[in-house]
Amino acid sequence: MTLLAPQIGEALFLNYHGALWFVPALEPDHWDWRNAAPRRLGHPLFDAADLMAEFLRQTHAELVPLIHRM
Repeated sequence: MTLLAPQIGEALFLNYHGALWFVPALEPDHWDWRNAAPRRLGHPLFDAADLMAEFLRQTHAELVPLIHRM
């Protein structure tokens, strides 16, 4: 599950263990996966990171039953 955030030039995603990571944008629709990193103190969204991670987890949990019906 990935959340695109063009307002800050990044995408946010949960890694395999459920930790929130940030991926910088290179240009529209292109992401710098080599520089993906977990949230860090000082990041503009550090304070909101827990809320966004929970949003992504809940969204994933709600979508899984729909996906498995297909």
